[in-house]
Amino acid sequence: MNENFTQVNHHQETKTYRARWILPISAAPIEDGIITVKDGKIQSVDKYNSLNDNLPATVTDLGDAIVFPGFINAHTHLEQDEFPEPVNNVFEYLQANRQRLSSLSDDQRTTIIQCNIDECLKYGTLALADFSSDGLSDNLLVRSHLFARVFHEISGFKNFEADSIFNKHFNLINNFSSRKKITKHLAPSSVWSTSKQLLRKIAVHERHIATHMAMTEAETDFMLHGKGQIQQFLLANEEYDYTWEFPHLTPVQYFFYNQFYARHNILVHMNHITDQDIDIIKSSTVKFNICLCPRSNDTLNLENTPVKKIIEKGMNICIGTESRTLVSDLDIRKEIIRTVDKYGVSPENAVKFATLNGAYAIGFHKEVGSLDVGKSAECLVLRIKSDESRDPYAGILSTSSQVEWLGE
Repeated sequence: MNENFTQVNHHQETKTYRARWILPISAAPIEDGIITVKDGKIQSVDKYNSLNDNLPATVTDLGDAIVFPGFINAHTHLEQDEFPEPVNNVFEYLQANRQRLSSLSDDQRTTIIQCNIDECLKYGTLALADFSSDGLSDNLLVRSHLFARVFHEISGFKNFEADSIFNKHFNLINNFSSRKKITKHLAPSSVWSTSKQLLRKIAVHERHIATHMAMTEAETDFMLHGKGQIQQFLLANEEYDYTWEFPHLTPVQYFFYNQFYARHNILVHMNHITDQDIDIIKSSTVKFNICLCPRSNDTLNLENTPVKKIIEKGMNICIGTESRTLVSDLDIRKEIIRTVDKYGVSPENAVKFATLNGAYAIGFHKEVGSLDVGKSAECLVLRIKSDESRDPYAGILSTSSQVEWLGE
């Protein structure tokens, strides 16, 4: 854990900072702005020259810099690290990850989780959604300054095993006292790897659900026709349920028509979806968020998520890194850059995906995601070159300098 991070963001005195740009996200950028923080909370955000005689006695001038909110990583796997050999598709990844996790002790996984938490903080992440096999990240996250939803990633395709699988994870969650900043939830790994009975039990129990959805054409083929690569994967791992009747629906349709959702939902990847799928999600009365993981999609050779169509429908889009198994690091800024390049969205939109949109997606929008009075003062600072200072959003996409925490 970065000791400076701990000390800076929990000071009791009032601190005021001036910068070339203050980027609230929830409002227009402020050129030559000023931000005041106290007791870990934002007290005010304003334009420097508008304060006139009301300026505080001491102002720290950051010069050519952008101040903006900490990033939100809406989907990652903190317990995963780099594989010895690269993987090229979803099924290679799933098989290799099973073998890798089963070979590690809890102490080894704890070391991996702590390293990944430290890396998240290094790259400016303030809040995240972690997919965990058993919640081992809980106590480590509590000792950090991250806001987090920890999702127990549940799978089990055999319907008769639903009760035992659900009870196992339900008991693990009950042994943890949820805190304001760290909460635990049950989440289906995907609709194709989770039985109908288990999906139903999770939906009845949960207010927050996150799940991998519609990643591959094979997933759609399995739900529509009951065969293909996924059936072979389940058979090879002795997980296929011979009583299962395929629903003749796309994964999105299956999930929605059976009401396997909760009050708050994150659908991760969404590479292989139809216009009808998008309309179904849009017409839902509960909250749905689409999480992009562009760099991991490159690694797994997945189709592009139809981002422009999703934006046109006005749905909330957020960003995640997936895991260190699939990407070189947990740097959300690289995901922002790849989102701009891959999907043709504006830098402004991509930065919003990784801040305020992500905060709404994981349910911490009252605490983080924008520079608003009363929200967390754990903000980021990015030093920029004078020739990068005209557009603060483009400045964030520049890789000329590393982000810092305000006050370091």
